Amino acid sequence: MRLRFVLPALVAACFSTFGLTHDADACGACVPPPKENTVVTGHRMALSISPKQTVLWDQIEYAGAPESFAWVLPVKPGAIIQVSTDAWFDTLDSATTTQIFQPQITCANGSSPSFGCGMSADAATRADFAGEGTGGGGGPAVTVVHRGSVGPYETVTLSTEVPGALNTWLTNAGFALDPSTQPVVDAYVAEGFDFIALKLAPEKDVSAMKPVRVVQPGANPTLPLRMVAIGTGANVALTLFLISEGRWEAKNFKNTVAPTNLIAWDFATTSSNYSELRTKALEQNDGATWLTSFAFQGGLLSQLQGLNGFGGTSTRTYAAPGALGLSNTIASAYVRQGINNGEAAGEECIQAMTNISASGLMVTNPCPLDKPYDDPSCGAVGAGEIDARTLACGLVDNIEGALDDVAVALNGLHPKDVWLTRIEADLPRSALANDLIVQAAAEQSSVDNIKIAAIAKNVQVICGDGGAVAPIAKSGDRSGPGRRGDLVVLVGLGLLSLAALARRRFVTA
Repeated sequence: MRLRFVLPALVAACFSTFGLTHDADACGACVPPPKENTVVTGHRMALSISPKQTVLWDQIEYAGAPESFAWVLPVKPGAIIQVSTDAWFDTLDSATTTQIFQPQITCANGSSPSFGCGMSADAATRADFAGEGTGGGGGPAVTVVHRGSVGPYETVTLSTEVPGALNTWLTNAGFALDPSTQPVVDAYVAEGFDFIALKLAPEKDVSAMKPVRVVQPGANPTLPLRMVAIGTGANVALTLFLISEGRWEAKNFKNTVAPTNLIAWDFATTSSNYSELRTKALEQNDGATWLTSFAFQGGLLSQLQGLNGFGGTSTRTYAAPGALGLSNTIASAYVRQGINNGEAAGEECIQAMTNISASGLMVTNPCPLDKPYDDPSCGAVGAGEIDARTLACGLVDNIEGALDDVAVALNGLHPKDVWLTRIEADLPRSALANDLIVQAAAEQSSVDNIKIAAIAKNVQVICGDGGAVAPIAKSGDRSGPGRRGDLVVLVGLGLLSLAALARRRFVTA
């Protein structure tokens, strides 16, 4: 998913050809059938943590045919799997991807300030999936806790206490685990994990693949990176969105942020050096490092500031092709993106999201974990609580296909205290020897994905060979013209169409 930022009335026709990092699309093992070669190249994940539940959203990017794909995730007993929406990751990724803007400069010859921006470079023979294997003469060593389908996937939940039995079950079902992965699987078994396995249903093709989410009871701030190592190449790009009360970070890995004071903009190439700085930051600690690129309290439900450094009062809004109007928040942009995708029909929940954005009450889903929102077993929301169902759009038309990721993410949380944080890594296989544990960050401060370069290079392109440059505005500097610097995040537009839009805005302003 691509996006671009537009700075109304101020943007020159200078959008660069910087590409977004495609950190991609799950956190379990990708398991191919025998003799098939499927390699995971990226994972895109979101993790919501509350005392009530932990939710892991997952998308896998892999090289291989869709029929050659199976996904296995270790989970705590009681976990359920659900299909999410494309709009969830579309919006989270687009709205939080790092954007580098050129510095504001004033030439000594008195010419008008120049503005512009640049994008970050941050940027088998089919087997019956329901087949059961046995682990020896004493009957099945693997207990099939649940079998069914969810969205375009066939799913099965397995429980086993016998080391090696899960591998045998998968092999008998038509999938191949490398023998070297046996200790990893056995370790999860010894630690009391169940396993959820899924594959694309036989009548579906790759266009039907959807993100999935796994909901587990209780707080579990751990991602099973040991399992991620199965099926990956030498390195795997990871993007993790954290939704919880407070800014969160890695506990057992190094944490870092990009050195904003070293970001340089080259006017000759209309590009920045952010990609190189990001790469160097992630190479620290032998690659076992997570970079925080976005962190805001209220980042999901509240309207964020726009671009600092161009003066005036600025705000950030979001748009998608074909959407009616702009969205003030990431949550409302998610809803409208989902409507554009055909994943729901109504946006009735947007006003409810706005109403509770500053609330200190707890969001509660009164329904059992594995039941739909209209099930007779659903109870009543307690006094002083927010009904999570009001934060889901499309319930009237389609209970099973509602846009309910925000409702699920906030269950058990107090909206005014909720942060949205984005952390990124490019981990070598050696760093996948340990699961990722996340915790509240020691530094509870915001990290903005929108940055103004601190250093200007080849300014003669703008000012001429003899032109000197007046002081350059840095990130957070409010000096400059007193015009508004509102930002519109365009979700899903390509570079060329956006550049044309930027030129039109500049000419007609």
